[in-house]
Amino acid sequence: MRNIKKKRVHNILYTTSFSNMAGGGQWSLYYLIKHLNRKIFHPFILCPDEGELAQKMREIGADVILLNTGKIRHLNPYTIKRLSSIIKDKNISLIHTDSTTETFYAGIAARINKIPLIWHIRASQGEWFLDRVLSALSTRLILVADALRNRFKWLDTGKAPTIYNGIDLEEFDAFITYSSIREEFNVDNNAVLLGCVGRIEELKGQEYLIKALKHTNNARLILAGRSNDAYLKQINKMCEELNVSERVIFAGQRDDIPSFLKSIDILVLPTLTEAFSRVILEAMAASKPVITTDTGGNPEAVIDGTTGYIVPIKDTAALADKVNDLAEHVEKRKQMGRAGRKRVEERFAIEKSIEMAENIYLEVLKK
Repeated sequence: MRNIKKKRVHNILYTTSFSNMAGGGQWSLYYLIKHLNRKIFHPFILCPDEGELAQKMREIGADVILLNTGKIRHLNPYTIKRLSSIIKDKNISLIHTDSTTETFYAGIAARINKIPLIWHIRASQGEWFLDRVLSALSTRLILVADALRNRFKWLDTGKAPTIYNGIDLEEFDAFITYSSIREEFNVDNNAVLLGCVGRIEELKGQEYLIKALKHTNNARLILAGRSNDAYLKQINKMCEELNVSERVIFAGQRDDIPSFLKSIDILVLPTLTEAFSRVILEAMAASKPVITTDTGGNPEAVIDGTTGYIVPIKDTAALADKVNDLAEHVEKRKQMGRAGRKRVEERFAIEKSIEMAENIYLEVLKK
């Protein structure tokens, strides 16, 4: 009988600096691991400690390893030694990181053990003083948007391809809606409901949306996300001073974002800096128009005038103008929503991003 050689399964070590599902980056990592081809790859995930993220990763079949790598400025040889032990004990073929600290330590460990490392750039910060060192330790970089290429303009584009975050449309569409946001917060059906999803903090720019709300007609705003207490206090005070408190709802952290987005009329994201927003894609998947700022990868997701509007950062007049335009034209909202849904289906479906990532894995492993 002829022997059939069994295809090797490659163990991949993913790293994260978060212990909870803090934002879009963590959810994008979750969906990457969830949809990984298990006939070819098996995921291990390195978490700083136990928490929501570790639990979610176990639910999708990833092996969780706990290790807090610490900070780069406090160089810790033990971390490198521990990572090297993990690579050997778990027979790791490749490391996939998405933060600078883990890339530094894992990059050294990968070099020692002669395995490839992929650094996934999910932040929109400007060029960092260690970028050249970290990229030298990396076999490949993955950018979440072409806009991040300015940060690595000295790199060959072949070493840093762009892979957009992907949306699991089947899961998104199947999400069970138990109640309407409008019913939960007693929002009149005739009111235009603006939604803003993301951590309530200065960089997300909610203060400019609050100021714009003062100049909009028949619109209510609901903000969803964890909050920076000091900034939340500032926002509440601003609402009182502008006399819009009764038009603003703070919904807190939500675990029903698909339902939330299906209940609103318009997503408004006034962020001051952004790599590539996941919630923009989710809003378009929910067939909602998006108003967002001209920063990072936002213009790569939203086609201005077709799936929503792009406005300058901190421009409250432009925000108010575009909100009023969509509030007054129901058919335009629907048309932009349909165009957004089609764009997600054609360009941002999870299957495409997973295929691209797996092709990079196979390419570097082959070399």
